[in-house]
Amino acid sequence: MKRHSLFRGTLLLTAANLGLRGSAMCFQVYLSNRIGAAGIGLLQLILSVSFLAMTISTAGVRVAAMYLTAEEYGARRPGGMRKALLCCLLYGLIASVLGGMILHRAADWIAVSWIRDIRAASSLRVLAWAMPVNCLWSVMAGYFTACGRLKPLVWVELLEQLLSILATVALLGLWAGSDVERACISIHLGNSTATGITLVVLLGLALGHRTGPIPAGLSMWRRLFRLCVPLAANDTLRSALSTTEHLLIPRGLSRSGGSSEQAMADYGTIHGMVFPVMMFPAIVFLALADLLVPELARCRAALDRRRIHHLTDRCLRMGLLFSAAVAGLCYALSGPLCDLLYHSETAGLYLRLFSPLVVVLFMDTLVDGMHKGLGEQVYCVRVNTLTNLLDVVFLFLLLPRFGIAGYFFTFTLTHFLNFYLSLAHLLTVTGYTPRVSYICKVLGCTVAAALAAGTAAALSLPSLVACLLAVAVFGVVFGVLLLSTAAWTAPDTRWLRSVTGCRSLH
Repeated sequence: MKRHSLFRGTLLLTAANLGLRGSAMCFQVYLSNRIGAAGIGLLQLILSVSFLAMTISTAGVRVAAMYLTAEEYGARRPGGMRKALLCCLLYGLIASVLGGMILHRAADWIAVSWIRDIRAASSLRVLAWAMPVNCLWSVMAGYFTACGRLKPLVWVELLEQLLSILATVALLGLWAGSDVERACISIHLGNSTATGITLVVLLGLALGHRTGPIPAGLSMWRRLFRLCVPLAANDTLRSALSTTEHLLIPRGLSRSGGSSEQAMADYGTIHGMVFPVMMFPAIVFLALADLLVPELARCRAALDRRRIHHLTDRCLRMGLLFSAAVAGLCYALSGPLCDLLYHSETAGLYLRLFSPLVVVLFMDTLVDGMHKGLGEQVYCVRVNTLTNLLDVVFLFLLLPRFGIAGYFFTFTLTHFLNFYLSLAHLLTVTGYTPRVSYICKVLGCTVAAALAAGTAAALSLPSLVACLLAVAVFGVVFGVLLLSTAAWTAPDTRWLRSVTGCRSLH
């Protein structure tokens, strides 16, 4: 792999994800106007159940496909890459067919007992039929990522989004009308149709890429199961615990003394308004974490300790810098940004409260990706299981007594614990020692810039103008402080230019 290709790939995936999320948001606005708030609510409930079902049926095969393919790529065995793909496709097909059959049989019961709306049953059956296609698509995406073939994957993802929107709009206009049940079916049929078409495209691209004969005696199934079993257990348990957690929050808040409507309003404000704003810039970390899995797997297979140490240093330092900047901006922009987007003062208060945790959330995503690339996914299973169980226990005990304060305490404690345990293990595995002076400089610059920008945002200005002014003030103050404290140096500038393809004029 060429120098800096990892970070250029991150930029490519980030740009693609920005386009995909932007088009998805526009389409969401169209859907809300088409089927109304009740239809969107029913759709979100169906999607939450389908996410759990899909997590169970994929059984960790996407990460396994990335990891095994990257190992064979690093060992220079093209035929091994082909065998890894074939094994993962067969494994994913069997697991997803079984999962789809279970979901199809249980659709009525889930609709009545969980979603409490029988109209969801038909959409769940559509999802059950589409589950094998979705699973195989995720395997192919993992394979292309591990091979470094990001450009065709990005174009196929964009094609899938376009086809999904066109198919859904056509079904809504020609068949669904104002019927909410039919509208939900149309949305899932449109998504499934687009996924099926683009799966054929990905399979064609993979077949057209010659990989050589499969080496005789190459063991793959044992390696596949060793990866998939802990990943499947972790993902399934986390999804189940997440569902339980989301059910506990509004119930616990209502038991703390407020009304059910107020509890749901607080829950909706935090999870439906604040967290989407906080986590939108995490696209960068999700792309980087995705690419770190095959890159570090290749380095591990090649026993390239020097490259692993270099990637750890670069990713953690730049990750801290970016996540701290996002946290500072969330803090400074909390008031005018939430007023601009939601016309909600409460959302602004919650965004300011949760903004310091952006550093922990973003960096934990990055560290988890590095663990998977280094073959330490079993440790991730243990840590994530522990913190998710603590989430449920603390929410059950604290929410009825302390309300939002209990939720914030639980969220902060469990996420800090998860990040601390994961980071400590990563440093042990890689032998990397972070520079405490650098961490203090970045955090100090962030606090100073956030306070200056927050002062500018508090001026009596229109929300949009206040946001723009605060961003400008934060950028200037943050940049000057980074340079004056040597938290950003000339080598960092040269690295950034090489990654983005920019060249000095001199």
